[in-house]
Amino acid sequence: MNRLILLFLISLFAFAQQSDLLVDWLSTLQSLQSRAKSGSPADLSKLISELKTLTGEISAQDAVLAKGLAPLPSTASSQQELLAYVSDLRRQIEDQLRARPGSAFQLGRVEVNVSADAVQVATATTLDESEFRERNARVVPDALNLIPGVSIQRIGPRNERGVFIRGFDVRQVPVYMDGIPVYVPYDGYVDLDRFLTYDVSEIQVAKGFTSPLYGPNAIGGAVNLISKEPTKGLNLDLGSGYASGDQVHGFLNAGTRWKKFWLQGGFAWLSSDTYPLSGNFKPVPLQPAGDRLNAYQTDYKGRVRVAWTPKQGDQYTFTYANQKGEKGNPTYAGTDPTVRPRYWQWPEWNKESFYFIGNKSLGESSYVRARLYYDKFNNLIKAYDNNQYNSQTLPSAFTSPYDDDTYGSILELGTRALKRHSIKTSFYFKDDNHREGNVGEPVRSFRDQSLSFGFEDTIQLGRRTSAIVGFSADRINVLNAQNFTGGQVLPFAKNDLWAYNPQAGIFHGIGNSGKVHLSFARKTRLPTIKDRYSYRMGQAIPNPDLREERSDNLEVGYSHLLGRKTLVEGALFRSGVSNSTQRYFVQPNVFQLRNLGEARYLGGEFSVRSNPLSSLQLTSNYTYLSRRNQSNPSVIMIDTPRHKIYSSATYRLYGRVSLLADLRYEGGRWNQNDGGRYLRASNFTTVGLGATAQLYKQVEMQAGVGNLFDRNYWLVDGYPESGRNVYINLRYRF
Repeated sequence: MNRLILLFLISLFAFAQQSDLLVDWLSTLQSLQSRAKSGSPADLSKLISELKTLTGEISAQDAVLAKGLAPLPSTASSQQELLAYVSDLRRQIEDQLRARPGSAFQLGRVEVNVSADAVQVATATTLDESEFRERNARVVPDALNLIPGVSIQRIGPRNERGVFIRGFDVRQVPVYMDGIPVYVPYDGYVDLDRFLTYDVSEIQVAKGFTSPLYGPNAIGGAVNLISKEPTKGLNLDLGSGYASGDQVHGFLNAGTRWKKFWLQGGFAWLSSDTYPLSGNFKPVPLQPAGDRLNAYQTDYKGRVRVAWTPKQGDQYTFTYANQKGEKGNPTYAGTDPTVRPRYWQWPEWNKESFYFIGNKSLGESSYVRARLYYDKFNNLIKAYDNNQYNSQTLPSAFTSPYDDDTYGSILELGTRALKRHSIKTSFYFKDDNHREGNVGEPVRSFRDQSLSFGFEDTIQLGRRTSAIVGFSADRINVLNAQNFTGGQVLPFAKNDLWAYNPQAGIFHGIGNSGKVHLSFARKTRLPTIKDRYSYRMGQAIPNPDLREERSDNLEVGYSHLLGRKTLVEGALFRSGVSNSTQRYFVQPNVFQLRNLGEARYLGGEFSVRSNPLSSLQLTSNYTYLSRRNQSNPSVIMIDTPRHKIYSSATYRLYGRVSLLADLRYEGGRWNQNDGGRYLRASNFTTVGLGATAQLYKQVEMQAGVGNLFDRNYWLVDGYPESGRNVYINLRYRF
């Protein structure tokens, strides 16, 4: 506990990855510019006061822009002086945006609830590419782990990683790419380790209060990965690198923009043979010291997008993406004799996507947007008899192909025709198909259809106050579900469900430097095909009558700018979950998913970002999370830490070299292994060091070390995490 208190005090001196606010700042400056042109001289002092608040935020969050800030106009300044200052600041921000090797794909965003005329707190955190690239986050989970309220989930028996957001896992926090759902139709999961970050421009993370436009199942939030689009005649971004475990990666992103067309493409790969275990790991019969066995992976991903922009406000894009992967599945390396080891490999983890996104403006204040997609997922698992992976003769061995596909559409209509209102409505349709059957067995098929209607209204209540009200109605319709029992294929029982989700939030500015918000959202998650019908390789009993989960999410938050150097943010949240779905072990190694009753998730987030010097940036965030099964307190809520801290310090030398040190701490995480036994993970702290140097114009080199002190730790019993590891990267941007 003393160490935790010390780490928390350290964190007070250093906001983790707040949004890349450049677009928000431009929107605010546009509003100030418009009001300065039309306002009376008496309004100028009020505008200068608002400009002071804005430049304070810029100073605290963007060291590059802070260097170029000129002294603020005085209250005695003329209208022309104020307009000249705002115009110059807009130019600096626009120059910084253009300097990027590719901006975020604008039609890929979902949550854009920024009102230029009213103070409003963003309803989603946005993590910019520069933040996760600087920290060598090559896959999406490592990037998401930088955000307060987010923790890593290790699914050890499947060698997968997901995330928890305020206690909700990836089944309850759907994952999207440019607003298109990418989670696997069968189980709602997605192995986030298969998603590389090299073509991602920004990541939106909604927590609790999630836009109804996302569609169903966002009971705890949503994650939206936004790809790149070109900003000029030619954008080029390429690089390669090497890391411990013989990990090699590389990427190429290229884009070009003309007057009415643009084209963006990219290719990335990452492969590794293993990863190093800590020197403090104690060997077991199936895992010696040194490198982790059967921990290889290979991932390739390509994407191409063509866009037509016939006029301002209209854009039509078509995207094709293909990713192929394979991975090993390290065996259980713990000491519990009741856990049955698995000898699994995944020769295929392939995903192919086609999607169209179009936006048509309707006059000056309205638009219609359509997302149409088809997504195909092929997966092959092989279970062997032993750790030599050369025999499949025992009853536990199998070869299991999965063949999933989904198609759907999301139609969105928005208007600002009504004064003080920004109204959006959406209709969501998704058709999921899953086919399975071990080699030698008949193929069984499953089919669900999901529907959702969403409504959202952003209301400007006053110059400093705005509100958001929303509602969605979700339905799942089971068309087909087949059971293989007694050598016959027979139908499972079907259970169609409806769910209704109201929400509201209010946002208010206090003084010149404070913002407060209060929000409530009722959200639901409809059970997946796997939840209801899977035997899970003989480890589970199906439950066709599984009901939807419900959660009432309440949040209150406040942010404040201290001087012009430090931004402090805090939020308290509570989620009351009904029909919480968890594993209920009927005997060792055999469980059933059941709606166990009521659960309560309670917590808080605290973030600080400070620029005490133009060359030094300190960031930190702390998350507290308490989860409790109120209907059955003896059932421990698993896989999330009670305490999580992330802190970093970045120091820039002469504008060409950047030094980074960061620290991660976790404590209070429980896990339930495959034997049904509850274990508490040891509290752990890891430290990383890195450096980035600009070698020549757009060429930079990055090197560093993770887990510097070689800490031996695990998130799931029997599946140790990486020990000390090193990396080196080379990148060119144009």
